[in-house]
Amino acid sequence: MPAFARFLRPTPFLATAIALFGPFSLAVPVCAQTPVNLSGVVLDTAGSPVAGVTVALERDGRAVTSGTDGSFVLGSATALGGGLSREGDAGVVAGLRDGYLYLSLAHGGVVLVTAHAPDGRTVSAARHELGVGSHRVAVPVSGSGVRFYRVTAEGRTQVVRAIELPGMARGALTTTVAASSESSTGALAKVTAGVPFYDQITAVKTGYLKSYVAIRSSDSTGLTIRMLPSAYPKFSFFVTSLKAMQDFSGSQNGFGGDFRFGETGAGAGLRGADKLCATIAERSLKHSSFKGWRAFLSVKQDAWGQQADAIDRVGPGPWYDRVGRVMAPTKADLLAQRPTNGDVAIRNDLPNEDGIPNQRPDPNLPAVDNHHTLTGSTTTGTLYNPNSSTSTTCADWTTKEPVVGVRPRTGWSWSIQNRIHWISGSDEGGCGAGINLVQNGGAQPNNPIVGSGGGYGGYYCFALNP
Repeated sequence: MPAFARFLRPTPFLATAIALFGPFSLAVPVCAQTPVNLSGVVLDTAGSPVAGVTVALERDGRAVTSGTDGSFVLGSATALGGGLSREGDAGVVAGLRDGYLYLSLAHGGVVLVTAHAPDGRTVSAARHELGVGSHRVAVPVSGSGVRFYRVTAEGRTQVVRAIELPGMARGALTTTVAASSESSTGALAKVTAGVPFYDQITAVKTGYLKSYVAIRSSDSTGLTIRMLPSAYPKFSFFVTSLKAMQDFSGSQNGFGGDFRFGETGAGAGLRGADKLCATIAERSLKHSSFKGWRAFLSVKQDAWGQQADAIDRVGPGPWYDRVGRVMAPTKADLLAQRPTNGDVAIRNDLPNEDGIPNQRPDPNLPAVDNHHTLTGSTTTGTLYNPNSSTSTTCADWTTKEPVVGVRPRTGWSWSIQNRIHWISGSDEGGCGAGINLVQNGGAQPNNPIVGSGGGYGGYYCFALNP
C-alpha cells in the first residue's frame, strides 16, 4: 500500500477530525494568504450597541458573542477552510484546533513543533518523540502573537496557519516542503505572500434579522454590523435600474459585462456584483445592505474555483420588492416562466430598487425597451452552456470588451409577445458597455454590447433576508 494511502486509512482519529473540522480537501491545496484582523462592533439601526449577538464566520465556522459594548473579536485569520496537501505532498498534520495539533505518523520518530510570530521569528518550540499512529499534542504557545506553526517530522516540514483567539489557537494546513531545503523562515515567507481573505460574517440574535457582512483583507478590521429589527421593512428583490448602473459605474453606458466593482482576485465579478446589489439597496433603504444581497448570476468559477448557479445563491424565499409586494414565495414559484403566487401587479414587469416597474422607470416619460436582463443562466437558474461559459457570462462578469461572438445569456424583466422567461431566453449582442432603449427586433450580434437587444446590462438582486 502506498504511503499516502496508509496515511489516509480509516482511523478513529480521522473520524474524529472529520467530525470536528468537516471533510478534508484532498485534491486542491489551500492557498497561502495574508493575515487579517476580524473585529468590530454590532449596532442597531439607531447606532446603539447590541450585546449577546452570535457573530460567526460562515465558511470558517468560528463564532463569538458580542460584549456589552457590542464589540466582537473573531481573531486574526489567514485563509478559508483547511485540508491536506495534494497527493504526493501529504504530511503528518491533519488539523489544528483549540490549542492542539492532530498528527498521524506512518513511521514514528521525533516531531519538532515551533511557534512563529508574523515576521517569522521563533516564539517557542517543543520536541516530541512519538510512535506510529494518531496523536494529539499541545502547541508550544497558543493565543496572541502566534501566526504560524512549523511541524517537522518524517523528513518534511509542514507550515500551519494559526488563528489567534484568546487563550487558544486554531488554523488550517497550508503547505509541505522538504525539511532539508527549508531555512528557519523560508516557508513562512512563502505563506505570508498571500491573496485576499474571503468569507462572510453572519450575526444572529432573537428579535433581529440575520445580518450579513462580506469579508475581504482590505476591509476586515473595524467592522460595523447593523442588526435590523424583525419588523424592518420587507425588501429582498429588485432589478438594477439604469440610473443605478450609470451612477455607480460612473459612465452613461453602465458597467457592460464587468461587475467587479472594485473587487480583485478569484471570483471578482460575482463578488463585485453582490457588493453592487448591496450598495444599490442601501441607497434605496438605509441599512438594508446587511440583508445579504446576492446577484442572480451564474459563473463557471467563484472565489473558491467552483461553479456557482444563480438559483443556489438566493436563499429559500419569500422575496419582496421595495414597497413590500411579494415577487415569489418559494424557489418553485421563482422557476416559472414568470414568478408565480406573488403580486400579479409586478409579475410581468419586475420592479427596480425603488419598486418602480422597469419598463417605465420614469412615469412622466413613455415606456422604453429595456427588458434584456443578464443572468448567464438556464431557465432553471443554472450556468448556461458550461462549455462556453466564458462567452455566456462575459468571462464570469469580468469583461466589457465588445467582442463579436461573445454573447451573454439574458432573461426578460418584462414580457412582450413570446419573450416571456424572466431568467433565460436570449443571447445579447456582446459584453461591451452600452444601452439601447428603442425596440429594434431583438439582440444584434454585430453590435457587441449588453444592451443591443433592448437593455443596459441590468441584472437581478435577491436578499437572503425578506
